[in-house]
Amino acid sequence: MTTLTPRLLRGLRACPCPIMLPKVAVNAQASSLRALAMRPGAPAVRLEPLGVRWYAKKSKQKKGAAVEEDDTVSVAKQFDSTKLDERMISCINSLKEHLASMRLGRANPALLDTVRVRIDNSNYSLRDLAQVTIRDPQTLLVTVHDSDLLSSVDKGIREAGLNLNPVIDNKIIRVPIPKPTKESREKMAKLAQTNGEQAKGKIRLLRQDGMKQLKLDAKQQSADETKKLEKTVQTMTDKYNKAIDELIKSKIKEIQS
Repeated sequence: MTTLTPRLLRGLRACPCPIMLPKVAVNAQASSLRALAMRPGAPAVRLEPLGVRWYAKKSKQKKGAAVEEDDTVSVAKQFDSTKLDERMISCINSLKEHLASMRLGRANPALLDTVRVRIDNSNYSLRDLAQVTIRDPQTLLVTVHDSDLLSSVDKGIREAGLNLNPVIDNKIIRVPIPKPTKESREKMAKLAQTNGEQAKGKIRLLRQDGMKQLKLDAKQQSADETKKLEKTVQTMTDKYNKAIDELIKSKIKEIQS
C-alpha cells in the first residue's frame, strides 16, 4: 500500500484530475498522518480534503433473470372488404352510365367512342382529335382540332362499322344518325356485350388484388380467418358478375325491341 506522505499529498493537491482511491485506504492513510503529526518533534502536516471520486459497486443481476423486450411491431393489414366492395360498385356504376348512353336512332356522342383514326401509321382515338356534340336528335357534329385531319377523321368514322355516313361541311363533320335497322341493332347488342365483358374483367382484377392482400395478411391472422375472408371476396365477385349479366341482358332486350 502506498503511504501518503506530506510531499505526496502536495502533489495530489496540484493534480487537476480527481484521484480514484479505495475509500478504506484513504481513511487509513489519513489516520496514520494524524498520528504522525501528534508525535513530539514531528513536522507539521496540514491535511486538506482531496478531490476523490467514489464509485459504487455494480449491482449484480440475479442469475437466470431475463430482460424482457417488447419486440412486437404493429403492421396495418392490407385487405379491406369495404374498400373492395366500393371499387366493385364503381365498376357497376360506370357500366350503367355507358349502357344508358347507347341509344338507337338518337344522336349521342358516346356512339363514336370506339372510333379510331389512322394518322401516319398510328391509330388515335377520335376523342383525342376532335370534339363531338349534338346538333339535333338525329345529327352529331364533329369539330376536328386540326383541319388538316378532316379527311382522316371522316374515313375513321366510315370504317368504324357503325353504319354511319359522315359529311364534311366546311371545317365541321356532320354525322347523320340513321334509323335503326336489324344490322345496327345487332351491332349495338354486340357492343353492349363487349362492354359487359370489359366490366367483368375489371371485377376479376379487383378480386385478384383482394386475394393478394389476404396473402400478405396471412401472418397476422389465423388460417380460418383468412379462408373466411377469401370466401367473402368470392361472394362479392359472384354478386357483381351476376349484376353485370342482368344489366347486359336488359340492355340487349331494349336494343332488340
